[in-house]
Amino acid sequence: MVNKTLPVHSDINKTSEITSDLAGDFSDMNIVRESKPNVNTGTTITPQLSVTDEKSMFKSLFTEDSELEIEKEGSYHWHIKDWKSLETRSHSPVFHINGFPWRILLFPKGNNQKKAISIYLEVAPPEENGIKEGWHTCAQFALAVSNPEDPANYYSNTANHRFTSEEIDWGFTRFYEIEDLGQQNATGKGPFLNNNEIVISAFVRVVKDETGVLWHKFVNYDSRKETGYVGIKNQGATCYMNSLLQSLYCTNLFRKAVYQIPTEKDEPTKSVALALQRCFYNLQYSSDPVGTTELTKSFGWDSLDAFMQHDVQEFNRVLQDNLEEKMKGTPADGAISKLFEGKMKSYIKCINVDFESSRIEDYYDIQLNVKGCKNLTESFDNYITVETLEGDNKYHAEGHGLQDANKGVIFENFPPVLHLQLKRFEYDFMRDMMVKINDRHEFPAEINLDKYCSNADKDGPYDYELHGVLVHSGDISGGHYFALIRPDTTDKWYRFDDDRVTPVSKKEVFEENFGDEPHRDIKDNQLSQPPFLNGNTRINSVRMMKRFTNAYMLVYIRKSKLDEILGPVEATDIPVHLSKYNIKLGQRRLDDERATIEKRKQDRQDMHLNVKVAVVTDESFTDYQGFNLAVFDDRYLEVSPHVDVFKTPKTEKISVLKQQLMDHYHLEPNQFRLWSILFRQNKTVRVDHTLTPADERSTVEKMREKTCANALANGFTKFYLEVAEKDKILPPLKNDQMLVFVKYFDVKKQKIRGLGHIFVSLNEKIGAVLSVLVEKAGLPKSTSIQLFEEVKPTSIDLLKSDQTFRKAEIQNGDIVCFQRTLSQKESDELAKQGLITSAPDYYASLYNRCCVLFKPKPNVAQAQHDEVRIVLDRTSNYNAIAAQLASKIGVEYSKIRFTASHPITNQPREAIQYKPTVRLEEILSNLPKPQDYLQYVGFEHVNAPILYYEVLDVDISDLESKRSIEVVVLGSNLRKETKVSCLVSRAGSVGQLLDQIIVKGKMETKDPSKIRLFEAMDGKVTKEFSNDQTVDNVACEKSAVVYAEPIPKDELEMDLDTDRLIQVVHYHDHPTSFHSIPFRFVAIKGETFEETKKRLQKRTGLGDMDWKKVKFSVIRNLNAPEPHVTPIDQNDFELRKARLQEEDALGLDHVDKSSKSRFSNVFERGIFIRG
Repeated sequence: MVNKTLPVHSDINKTSEITSDLAGDFSDMNIVRESKPNVNTGTTITPQLSVTDEKSMFKSLFTEDSELEIEKEGSYHWHIKDWKSLETRSHSPVFHINGFPWRILLFPKGNNQKKAISIYLEVAPPEENGIKEGWHTCAQFALAVSNPEDPANYYSNTANHRFTSEEIDWGFTRFYEIEDLGQQNATGKGPFLNNNEIVISAFVRVVKDETGVLWHKFVNYDSRKETGYVGIKNQGATCYMNSLLQSLYCTNLFRKAVYQIPTEKDEPTKSVALALQRCFYNLQYSSDPVGTTELTKSFGWDSLDAFMQHDVQEFNRVLQDNLEEKMKGTPADGAISKLFEGKMKSYIKCINVDFESSRIEDYYDIQLNVKGCKNLTESFDNYITVETLEGDNKYHAEGHGLQDANKGVIFENFPPVLHLQLKRFEYDFMRDMMVKINDRHEFPAEINLDKYCSNADKDGPYDYELHGVLVHSGDISGGHYFALIRPDTTDKWYRFDDDRVTPVSKKEVFEENFGDEPHRDIKDNQLSQPPFLNGNTRINSVRMMKRFTNAYMLVYIRKSKLDEILGPVEATDIPVHLSKYNIKLGQRRLDDERATIEKRKQDRQDMHLNVKVAVVTDESFTDYQGFNLAVFDDRYLEVSPHVDVFKTPKTEKISVLKQQLMDHYHLEPNQFRLWSILFRQNKTVRVDHTLTPADERSTVEKMREKTCANALANGFTKFYLEVAEKDKILPPLKNDQMLVFVKYFDVKKQKIRGLGHIFVSLNEKIGAVLSVLVEKAGLPKSTSIQLFEEVKPTSIDLLKSDQTFRKAEIQNGDIVCFQRTLSQKESDELAKQGLITSAPDYYASLYNRCCVLFKPKPNVAQAQHDEVRIVLDRTSNYNAIAAQLASKIGVEYSKIRFTASHPITNQPREAIQYKPTVRLEEILSNLPKPQDYLQYVGFEHVNAPILYYEVLDVDISDLESKRSIEVVVLGSNLRKETKVSCLVSRAGSVGQLLDQIIVKGKMETKDPSKIRLFEAMDGKVTKEFSNDQTVDNVACEKSAVVYAEPIPKDELEMDLDTDRLIQVVHYHDHPTSFHSIPFRFVAIKGETFEETKKRLQKRTGLGDMDWKKVKFSVIRNLNAPEPHVTPIDQNDFELRKARLQEEDALGLDHVDKSSKSRFSNVFERGIFIRG
């Protein structure tokens, strides 16, 4: 028995957590709005399932998933009994689910296309249904069409969407082919339209928005309003700095300590303390994202440093070193050590005799292994693991000889704020490269550390709560940092991601940042195959992103100190001079905020009540250089210059609008006609027909829906205003007449001129109007012309003069363009001048226009040039591109070399090989498509791809005869590095290379004989060069790094008879893997090691905190598989007496803090902050 009675509506309360896990794969189906919704592909269900079986339908349509909590589910069935009588835009009755009024929006003849019906789910007008301003609701939904006689015969599509006042509807523009509605398709489904009846069903599942930003597109998002916090602008590659600054800012006691540093007389660009105070002040009170240019200038950084991504831990240590120095002798003195400093004991204890050697060390963070450890507890267990020294590795105990011993560390105490660095980066010896460890590593919300500490504490147990998670998303070649922070003692977490702050769930804090590769035993060095190589890219794309996103630094706060450390920062804690400085700025911000709020309010009112009307006239496209008659940007509500725009109520009749236009243009009723403008299926915009009496009785909103590419989005109501010649009336239209618009391509002026319109008879030959066109252009009557039709941007077709307009398929609104016929000789001469000789080629040049942002390559030492934004032809070759750039920056085009940028991070990549014929669209893989530009009035709404450039000393074509050598120029210490690229003749000398290095590296030392050029590999000096050697000997090995350094004063003045020049290397724990920059150092006869260490610290540039951790040793036979190591424990040790040979070295045993140890192929220079 066929069920003909369909339930109208049911509203079911659900408590189970069911949702779709396809959210990540829905984005391809959006054809309703510019932003893409999450849409599943259309599916037909087995005949046994009926649309009236609500429970089974929900189970079938939406896949189980525990991530989202369901608030309510409901369905509605709209039985349409007279399909043919439907209006072009129709609504179902309103139905309610979870307190919201819903309805189905239907375009039975298609929306913006005519082949398929368009169906959307819409929230009924909120203001009419008592929904308050600022509302939103999140829903998964399915729309289905079914046969009224057979509810098991249906077709459905699913999607999920965040419904707001800005995006009130969502759905499917091409839901189902119109011609197939009444027949059975190839899969056996259908017909759905039966006897002019059909049922359209909506299945709506409203889900809980736990964070308030579920499926948010973040258009006009206000971080301060939504979270109480604001973000920090990214200067280029400063996300690592932003994430740490937010963490320190939210450590309120640290913020108070920074405010306590006296800075009244400081200049912000020269005082780190003042610049940081002002940064924190702005984070506390600003309503907009905070800039850090002032802060980085106070660090002594230039624009290059802002484009160099560094390591969070390294930046934290350098910043705190600097601040601790500034805090000495102030009320903030000791604040950093009180907050972050703990103590640990390194010991070696003999097993068989009563002897122990130990040393107490301060620490400000703890580096924990990830590899081989499943969680944080295992990492701490691993950290204090005891090593037994026995056999050949016995310990030499003073007074006891060689002894078996236990070697290890134990914590003496833990600080109130505990910074834990997870070692996500390491050197892979098998692959001879740095790799990122993406293993799963779990960390808890709370942890007790008592068992790792040798002493009990008077303040109670070492119980800690998680306060912050700093995350690195990416791999060794680059990536992005953001911070997840719980700013107070509540359970609310926020994501601080550069200029945006959003609420997050606990799952986003914990599970999504544990890492996503299978756990591996520490002995297992095999890496699993990357997901993008396993042949299942689409399925693994989301997993691949998760795999490379994981916690990198954890911030825990001791429970007993939570209230003290996270106590509120009051106005009384802020220096008076900060408040005074910002009072004017604050008032200005307040005024701006009020103006912005008022404008948004007005815009919302306008959007609900008014519509903008764009009117094109013959005069408006006279100077227009583009396709169609104008550009109508319905998204940003912009039009080409000279197109008139009026604002009118949505409900106003077009007849009323006509009267207003008469008044505005001073016209009589018989002097003008209004024509509609429509988007054609070939995506062109054309005048369509004169308005009928029925059209004039409709509203401007109704006409807008017809004239916009997307009826559901905001946009213009568009008209063409045909005006009679001066003091004349319009002649009546004839049945066979077509309105055609005329453009003239002036070859000499290289531009198009709009000449208005003409009427042509369909049976008339094209050649009959040529004389009229010649006259319109003001050309001599005898001028021969060629005529083309502007069919679409990629099709400018020649019209034959012996054809009729009917045969040429000319219709109302078509556009023709003509030009003078050129002789071959004239055409060749113009081409030699670089001029375009034909209308189709000119249109092609318009179509191929694109905008590129040229930036000076940041890691080359040269005279700085400006960023330049240039409109180019995407088919331009290398030399043409360089020539246009050269004319802007005032250099020779032949000396410009381009470097590609990463399409996501925008960081420089490899230099582009010089090929004169290579085209711009081949150079820039991320160049937007031509269609992306055509929809906008200007280029500002399209992201301009970045192309880096540098100005060479020689012609780029001459590079074949020269060598490019990259040299790291060292300053007075090893922390000050500048990377330069030098071009030298292959037969040139080291002395000639040094001459370039001195200039490019801006070295203070100008005498090449007082500069050392050396190579290092694997952390050891491998070559030193004399000035008369040829450059063929330099940088022969790919992995070698070339350094140039001014020879230190103590070396220039050393006693050659008594002092000795030795090598110093850096390592950590085992002298088989060296890091950082090795260097030459003078061992002075008679100097105590205490004095030697002072010179070493000055040379390395390490801060006091890091220097305290350095251990010293004499390494014999440096290149042996197992070098012999003798620790230096006594301050009266004399380095000169160690008699180090060329194959020996002084070893500095310390953790590698240089960012290059982790990202050696990404980060170009070490980090520093000006003292």
